[in-house]
Amino acid sequence: MRKRGVVLVVVLAVLAGVLAGVAIYSMNQTDAVNTTINRTQQRRARLAAEAGIQFAMESIQTLTDTPQDPVTLDGDWAKLGNNGADYYTIGNESFRVQIVDNSGFLDINTITEQTLNNLPLTQEQIDSFLDWRETGSNARTDGGKDEYYNNLAKPYNTREGQFQTVSELMQVKGWTPDTLYNVQTNTVNTGRTNNNQAQLPLIDLFGLNCYSATYNPDGNGKVNVNNAGLTAQNLAQNAQITQQAATAIIAARATQPNQRFARLSQVLAVNGVAGNQQNIRNVLDRMTISASTRIEGLININTTQAETLSYLPGVTEDIANQIVDSRPTDGYRQLSDVMSVSGDSAFLAAVADNMTVNTQSFRVRTVGKAGNMTVCLEAIVAISNNVPSIVRVEECAFADMPARWGWDEETNENTLLEKQ
Repeated sequence: MRKRGVVLVVVLAVLAGVLAGVAIYSMNQTDAVNTTINRTQQRRARLAAEAGIQFAMESIQTLTDTPQDPVTLDGDWAKLGNNGADYYTIGNESFRVQIVDNSGFLDINTITEQTLNNLPLTQEQIDSFLDWRETGSNARTDGGKDEYYNNLAKPYNTREGQFQTVSELMQVKGWTPDTLYNVQTNTVNTGRTNNNQAQLPLIDLFGLNCYSATYNPDGNGKVNVNNAGLTAQNLAQNAQITQQAATAIIAARATQPNQRFARLSQVLAVNGVAGNQQNIRNVLDRMTISASTRIEGLININTTQAETLSYLPGVTEDIANQIVDSRPTDGYRQLSDVMSVSGDSAFLAAVADNMTVNTQSFRVRTVGKAGNMTVCLEAIVAISNNVPSIVRVEECAFADMPARWGWDEETNENTLLEKQ
């Protein structure tokens, strides 16, 4: 009997081991299956998000037919997706989408030191920002060049060129995720006209690849006042200004470094232009300082937020609010329309150097969903030679990006799309 009992115990132990092994194997197989399902759903969700970008491209394409027209929030592109509230279904996947004017932001590749001084930043952050973007080995007082970055625990070099992404700012000395993604309440620069605290995090103010077109109200290219072959007669005719003002502009250009105006606001200060309302209007609407058909860094006053404008030198918070509050439903038709807000010379200089009424660059925000998985993407789409193309696609930094974008949690209308 004792031997039988021992054998029974051994058998039960072996059986228990086998059952445990089977259970572990089953659990591992279940985990493997679930992992495969999740990965598959993740890929499908990304494909759905990418479909959202392509869907948005069709709306942006329609703007290429009339590139000289103002780009306003009344356009069909701005209404697509109902600010992310609607969703579109393709088979078993779906996406939500929103198009935002990329020229409604401060371009970090063109932003000036004067504007940086108005932002809620420390001197270290400003100096380091400029050192990162500019060539040369000499750092500013509170900035940093390769000597600083090469001595970090994980060394790297300064960019000394254009930023590739906004998130690249976190590689810059003094910049942290808190600087970029949270409202700054402890740093106020006195350079800003009114020292109210910022209401938006810098990530909601910054952009890059912010392009706008250089067309006059007639749909033709603006006249380049830096064209060496431009005569006073041609300038007067093309810009619709007096011959006397045109002659003064050509003469003033000859006194500039390299015989070129560095800023359009310098043209406004020329005798014969300054104080003449009609000439000022035509400088704003019909002149440019570049031969390019598009310019980077101008802010579209038809789509931007008042706070973004308020950081520009020469633009008080009150004026910024007036620009937005006085904005017609169909937008400012030409840049000179904003002169109704203020005729102050500092403000007009800010208009000439920083503002526009159209755009050639958009942000497409999209969230794709498949099963329980979601993928959030943001793409920059730029128009060049009347053709929109994707400049960059980035996965979003946070899982709650729809909330950060101000999207409603619940979606409204469901549109069924056919698979191509």
